[in-house]
This record gives sequence, C-alpha cells and structure tokens, in this order.
Amino acid sequence: MFPKGIHNLQNRLIISKAREMGIACDPLLEGCEDFLKLSVGDKQIIINKTRSHRLPLIAGLLAKNKQACNRLLHEQGMPVPSFIVIPEMGSEAADFLKRHGSIVVKPLDASSSMGVTLDVRTEDELEAAIRLAGVHGSSIMLQQYVTGIDYRVLIINGEVAAVNEYRPVYVEGNGTSTVRALIKQLNQERIEMTHIGEYEAFPQVDAETERLLEVIRAQGTTLDEVPDAGKEIELYDLRNSAAGKISEFYKDCTEIIHPENARMIIQAAKTLQIDVAGVDVRCRDIRTPISRDQGGILEVNALPDMTHHVFPHGGTTRDVVRLYLEYLCQELLEYKTYNNV
Repeated sequence: MFPKGIHNLQNRLIISKAREMGIACDPLLEGCEDFLKLSVGDKQIIINKTRSHRLPLIAGLLAKNKQACNRLLHEQGMPVPSFIVIPEMGSEAADFLKRHGSIVVKPLDASSSMGVTLDVRTEDELEAAIRLAGVHGSSIMLQQYVTGIDYRVLIINGEVAAVNEYRPVYVEGNGTSTVRALIKQLNQERIEMTHIGEYEAFPQVDAETERLLEVIRAQGTTLDEVPDAGKEIELYDLRNSAAGKISEFYKDCTEIIHPENARMIIQAAKTLQIDVAGVDVRCRDIRTPISRDQGGILEVNALPDMTHHVFPHGGTTRDVVRLYLEYLCQELLEYKTYNNV
C-alpha cells in the first residue's frame, strides 16, 4: 500500500489521507521519506511532513532557538516561564536554581526532548543535567519548572485543530492482575495494526526492568504484586527519566479549551510565523485562562506530530491530517474540481 522506504507514521497518515481525498502522494525520491510530492494533474506541492512552502525560513529558524522564541512571546505579553541561557555550570546557574527551587535544563536548539532534564532541584542534579544538555547543544537553557497538567495544542492556519492532555504512561489495577501482567496487557493493546501499519508500544518489562523496578518500588509495590482495583501505578519518574524517553498517554480535550487560551496560543504561532504548530502548555486547567502565576507556554514546535491526535489514548479522534491537507492543498483541490481530474 505504501511506497518503499516509507516507515514514518506521520508520513503514512499523510499519504493515506491524501489518496483518500483524490490527491496523488508519493516520495519525491525513491526510498527516501524526507520529501513527499502531493499532486493533481500537473499541479504539485512538495512537503516535509508538516513543513511546506507556507512556512517561512525565518519561522523554522526561530522555532529551533528556544531563547529567541521565548523572547518574542514574552514581548507579546504571553506567559513564558522565567529562563536564562548559559554556556556551562557556574554561579549564574546555581543562583537561578536557588531562586526558583525547581527548574528544567535543556539544550537551546535541540529537538524531540533530547538532553532535557525535568524538575532539577539540587546542584548535583543541576551539574549532571547541564552535562547531558551539553552533549546535544552548545548553549543550555535553564527554565523555571511549572507545575500543572501538560497539553499539546495543534494549530493549523490560525485555528485550533486539536488539543491533547498528556501524562507519563501508567497502569491501573483491576484487583486480579499483577503489575507485570498489566504492563504486558497495556502493550498488547497499544501495538495496533492500523491502516497505516503498527502504531506504538510502551516500554517492555524485559528491556527496562531495572528502571521499572526502581520506579514502582518507590510506590510501594513490585512487578509481581496485584494492585487494588483503580490504583494507578506510574511507570516513569519524571525526576529520574530522560525526557526524550518517556512514553506518554494522550487524551483528546479539544472541546474544553478556554477561548482566551485558544486565542493566546493562536497568537503565539502567529508571532513566530508558524502555520502548522504544536504548542506545549502546562497549566492547572486548560478550561481556565492561563496566567503567569498558574502556567505558561513551554515550547512552540514547527514540526508537530499529528499521530496522537488521530490515535489518542482517550477521547475523540481528530481528522487533523484532512484539515492539514485541505489547508495546504486548497489550490490542488480546486484544480481537481474545476478540471474534473
């Protein structure tokens, strides 16, 4: 069904949906999925997942520089957690930690949460986090750690397309199964064969037993104990897990975002000139207007993953790929209709 070499799930979703809409979609280069060609007749558009000719070069560059992004958003009066940028461990870093008590350490220009350490509280943790971040970038950002619930808001062409709440993966006791069995069942449920291929699996006990043992032991249980029905057992410790390796549950909550929050997040994407953006927000409740004392914008991504909106772990599935293609391929679709292609 899919061209040779197309393994990325987002690309598979785009190809499948484009063909469903009567738009030809194939790799520009055989065996390479960096670029997809969308075409109707002799009209065509080249894309890289959610990046297209409609994303200005400056927007892509800004999105990679967290300091520049935060500065621009702050100038617009948006709630952005306090931050500094440093080259290495020193008194400035130690003073920032002392001032805020809990911080996030991340490479200034890295992506996919690589090198990010959350909820750093001690100088020893700070030194280790700065060393890790330094592997992934030449400059390091320290940012105030904001407590609350994490949300990812997908913006397409100046509108909220979908909102997901997310949290690290956990299992819930049923009163009869061990933690080990619950994890196995969770993975069996999530290794799905869909129309785009195998979706995802959460951590396997065999591959991560030592880490899992440490995390669940801290919650007063073991892999072979049976938790009470309804008891949640977290499978990750945010303070001791690499941010880029934390599997997460995504739950759709598009219908409940407060209009003021929607307007602010749309403006954040516009400020950075990003037409298709994934805006990460942490706050107490997305249903309440966000202010600096109860949340903030953590990051604006210019290459958002749409798969979790199509396959959430709870709530309504959102046909965001169709929305994306309707926005991007308006000229192609009009040409198709006019010429009866």
